[in-house]
Amino acid sequence: MSRSLKAFLAASLAASLLASLAGCGGGGADSASASTGSSSTATLLPTGYTSEGRAYNTCVLSPGCSGNPYAPFSASVSMAPADGATLSGMVRIEVHGYAMQNVELLPASGYTPRLGVFNITGDKTIAWLDLDTTKLPNGPLSVRVSAFNVPAGQPGAVEIVAMPARTWNISNATPPASTFTATVTAAPANGATVSGITHLELHGSGIANAELLPANGYLPRLGMFNVSADRTMAWLDFDTRSLPDGVTAVRISAFNTTEGQPGASEIVAMPARQWNFSNGNASADPFTATVTIAPVNGETVSGRVRLEVRGSGIKNVELLPASGYTPQLGTFYVDFGGTFAWMELDTSTLPNGILNARISAFDVAAGQPNAHEIIAMPARQWNIQH
Repeated sequence: MSRSLKAFLAASLAASLLASLAGCGGGGADSASASTGSSSTATLLPTGYTSEGRAYNTCVLSPGCSGNPYAPFSASVSMAPADGATLSGMVRIEVHGYAMQNVELLPASGYTPRLGVFNITGDKTIAWLDLDTTKLPNGPLSVRVSAFNVPAGQPGAVEIVAMPARTWNISNATPPASTFTATVTAAPANGATVSGITHLELHGSGIANAELLPANGYLPRLGMFNVSADRTMAWLDFDTRSLPDGVTAVRISAFNTTEGQPGASEIVAMPARQWNFSNGNASADPFTATVTIAPVNGETVSGRVRLEVRGSGIKNVELLPASGYTPQLGTFYVDFGGTFAWMELDTSTLPNGILNARISAFDVAAGQPNAHEIIAMPARQWNIQH
C-alpha cells in the first residue's frame, strides 16, 4: 500500500464520517450492506463504544457501509487555524478519526522536517498537538496534517491527509529563550502532610512544559503546570484531593518542548519527595479527579475543543469561571463507572478574547446537597478566536 494518498481523500472521509455519525444508533442490523446507483442506501450498524467510553456508529468500521476503503482507519481535522491565519504563542490542532496510530504536522509536501507529533488517546480516536509557534521562525509556514495507521517508522503505512496544505503566518514579538533552566521555588518539603490545594512553582528560562510526575517514570501524570508567555515561570495550584490518601513519591520535571514532542530535554526541577496526602479519601472507592485533555494556559483555540477528566467516584463535572460557579460554561458527560468524563466545548458560542476557566468535579449529581468539589483543572486562560 502506498504511503501517500491523494489530498482529496481527507474531504471524502470527513463526509463519510459525518454521514455515519448522523445515523448514529439507527437500525438493529448485525451487518451493513450497500447497493450501487443513485438511489443506493446503506444499512447502518448499531451504536458501539470505544475502550474509553466514546460512542460511535459501527458503520465506520465497514468499508462498504462507510464508503471508506481503509475503514476503520479514518482521520479528519476538527480544529486548526484557517488558511492564511496569523499565529503566535501556543495553538491547538485536533484530529478526530479511528484507528489512528500516528499523526504528524508536516511540510506542505514531503516528510521532513517533521514540525510536530500529535498526542493520541488510548482508543485512537482523538489526536491533539499544542503547537509552540515561538519555536518557529517568523514568516509564512506551509504545512499539512497527516495521519497514519501504523506507528512512526513502521513499514506499510497508509497516509490520510487530515488537513490539506495551509499557509500560516508565524508572528511572535519575542524570540524563544536561548537557554533552558528550571528550579523549584515553591513545593511542600519531603515528608510533608498535604491536603486541599497546594501551590507549586518553578522559575527558570526556556520552559515549555512542566509536569508533576511519579518519582519514576512518566505515568500517570499527576498534574500539568501553567507556563508564562516568556517561558520563565511555571505554576500549578494542585488539588491534592485528586489523589487517594496516603504516602506518594513524586517529582517535578520541566521540558523545553510541549507535551509529547520529540527532542525534549528534561530537567528534574524537584527530585523525588514523599508527600502524605490527607483529605479523607482513604475509602475503598475514593473521590478523585484530574484533567487529562485540555488546552494549555495561554493557548489560542477555535472550533470544538476536547476536554477530558479521569478519576473515581465522579458524578458531575463542569466547566466554570476561574472563580465562582456562574455562568456555567459547560457540563461534561460522565461514564456509568464514574471514572471518565468528557465534553466537546463549542468555542463559537463564546465571545472572542481571553476566557478564564477552571474544571471542577463533584461527587454528587448536579444540584444535589453535600457535594465535595475537586478542581481537576485549576484556572487557565484560553484565547478564543473564531
